[in-house]
Amino acid sequence: MATGDQLPHLLEVPTGAGKTAAAVLSWLWRRIHGNAKIRSATGRRLIFCLPMRSLVEQTQRATQEWLAALGLELDVHVLMGGAIARDWDDAPERDSIIIGTQDQLLSRALNRGYAMSRFRWPIQFGWLNNDCVWVMDEVQLMGSGLSTSAQLHAMRQQFGAFGPCHTMWMSATLARGSLDTVDLRRITLREQGLGAADRKALSKRLKAKKPLELLPTDPKKPLSTAKQLLALHKAGSLTVVVVNRVTRARELAQALSKAANGTLEVTLIHSRFRPHERSEAQRKALQPGWSGILVATQAIEAGVDIDARILVTELASWPSLVQRFGRCNRAGARKDAQVLWMDVASKDAAPYTAEALDLGRGRLRELDDVGPESLTKVGIDDARPALPVIRRKDLYSLFDTQSDLAGHDIDVSAFVRATEHDADVQVLWRTWEGAHPPDDAAAPRREELCRVPIGQLDTLISTKAPAWRWSSLRATWERVTSKRDLYPGLTLLMPVQSGGYSAAFGWTGDKRDIPPEVPLPSDAERSDADEGDPWTYKLHEYVELSVHSDDVVGVVAELQAGLGELALPWSELTRAARWHDLGKAHAAFQSMLTQKLEPDDERRDKVWAKSDWVHSGRCERPHFRHELASALAFLDQGGSDLEVYLVAAHHGKVRMAVRSRPGEPAPKGEPNRRYALGVWDRDPLPRVELGSGVVSTACELDLSGMELGWQDGAPSWTERSLSLLDEHGPFRLAYLEALVRIADWRGTRKRANSKGRGGHA
Repeated sequence: MATGDQLPHLLEVPTGAGKTAAAVLSWLWRRIHGNAKIRSATGRRLIFCLPMRSLVEQTQRATQEWLAALGLELDVHVLMGGAIARDWDDAPERDSIIIGTQDQLLSRALNRGYAMSRFRWPIQFGWLNNDCVWVMDEVQLMGSGLSTSAQLHAMRQQFGAFGPCHTMWMSATLARGSLDTVDLRRITLREQGLGAADRKALSKRLKAKKPLELLPTDPKKPLSTAKQLLALHKAGSLTVVVVNRVTRARELAQALSKAANGTLEVTLIHSRFRPHERSEAQRKALQPGWSGILVATQAIEAGVDIDARILVTELASWPSLVQRFGRCNRAGARKDAQVLWMDVASKDAAPYTAEALDLGRGRLRELDDVGPESLTKVGIDDARPALPVIRRKDLYSLFDTQSDLAGHDIDVSAFVRATEHDADVQVLWRTWEGAHPPDDAAAPRREELCRVPIGQLDTLISTKAPAWRWSSLRATWERVTSKRDLYPGLTLLMPVQSGGYSAAFGWTGDKRDIPPEVPLPSDAERSDADEGDPWTYKLHEYVELSVHSDDVVGVVAELQAGLGELALPWSELTRAARWHDLGKAHAAFQSMLTQKLEPDDERRDKVWAKSDWVHSGRCERPHFRHELASALAFLDQGGSDLEVYLVAAHHGKVRMAVRSRPGEPAPKGEPNRRYALGVWDRDPLPRVELGSGVVSTACELDLSGMELGWQDGAPSWTERSLSLLDEHGPFRLAYLEALVRIADWRGTRKRANSKGRGGHA
């Protein structure tokens, strides 16, 4: 894989054969040691996508160990529910590895990233669809996310992308028909499996014996089942029990703890813990040499590197069962290994179907061993792509990140994961004084968040006991009193006294279970807001507009040096960087930056891009967006449509359409005067020095483009934006947009120091 001209699209090898190492290490070799041809065919971002958080954590650990052993320093970032890396997206020229769950990665690849600021969506959409290698691992567990990955791969070829883009799908039980989507079927896929040398090296693992028996149990009597499991367990060894539902796992772990009465360790792992508690449980239970009984859900069935003496599993779909078998006698060294299965009634089949359980049950009854050699006698079932399948028109719609007038967005959850997690929100618990959470509270952090099914929040949310969601439009926490107000991917803040969470057993939904509050660092960042721009008015010193423009242009030059092999429109990117903050010369904006200066302070006589955090105030124009003023002035002075779009979009808040905000006040006494985002039609903008001898001319801002159709022989703003989308395609346009934003961030940091305030511009 490392030395071939191209990576394969399909990698199908048995569990325990080293798929993860093959993917990560071959990418590393190609990027570091490959010749020019190999490097040019290998994207600089490795995106490792997994269906479960436990797999993400394990893959991260293994990757960092390999890098350390090789003496390599490389950025490794993690994206999963409750664990979102910050600032992984500000160095597009650097090689990096991004490891995450399909929820976090695919939602970002669809421009609707879960658990992140909506204004950063286009950046990560751009990075994850250009100059990258996607690895989709354990694909048999991904549901509709697998179909989405197939369509995205095909659409990157159709729409075009900057740099090489490749996808590799990996599994021990890969049904080829699941990738036969409407657009991917037009592309020939390269395959790779084990060769003769691989089979010889893996002989002991492939010949591992795993005798199989049925374990009769009564699911209504968890204590009785617990006693059976205790009788099977051998002191000093590891017994793993895998069940299909979180509720069942929690009940069984509670019964085992009661029956064991402290004579052995019982650990519970499932997807509805906060990372604060879950990481410690996993660290303990998955470390080599740990003995006891581990009760888990599908969270450990695929890829987790544990080697149990006894594996007990509930009946599941055949692909899931094959993955679970891989957690027993993994290295083939145990002589007393055993696998037992517990039947599940068809009425309790979820998250699987009754048909899937019937197929699995029939195969188990025909087998007396489930080692790798025995399983080769059982074929892999054909399949069709999981529905729904995203299409080109869907992707075009998702490019526009502006919410509708009611504040709603397109829901991508059906394209991300069509399983029981479709209807999950993320919940955190805190204490605060008063009835309303403070608007300056820290943004939700990874260690606080727990995934919860929407349908299980009914008993905890009401008019008298609301939950809270952050509104970036209004920069405040808003009440949530009914599950009708919930949607997948939403983050909810609840008071600790609402209950519903146990540190030992995770999400319970029981009001009597009061979660301990997760301690937060003193420097935790605030949530992002629509009008927020902390890098503008919360630095430690004033920065002139001409100086800042020079700084940002300088960063574009740095990016060009690092990305020079990509065919990018550098002259237009440079011009956009030069003009991006011209709108800050607007009188309303300058008044905000200098509001608290003394009347005779000489700083009032200059045009500033940034202020210190002491002397700025509130803007007299609600919702004012300086980038819209910049774009309108640049358009008036000869900027191309692409340059003007990049200027407007450099905060992610003015993109495909220009419209006023709900409740935005109109110009007093002028009912027919156009206005949007604090900018008024015919607003004057003065002559401004933009650095390096570039000077704008004084002009009046023209908002006629916010109207539908052509105005005075010119297309509307939306028509211009749609034309750019057609010309460049969604992936390339987002990438260019992201580059200007990154240049602005990094240019600003050149003037920030340790006493500065705020986050990204």
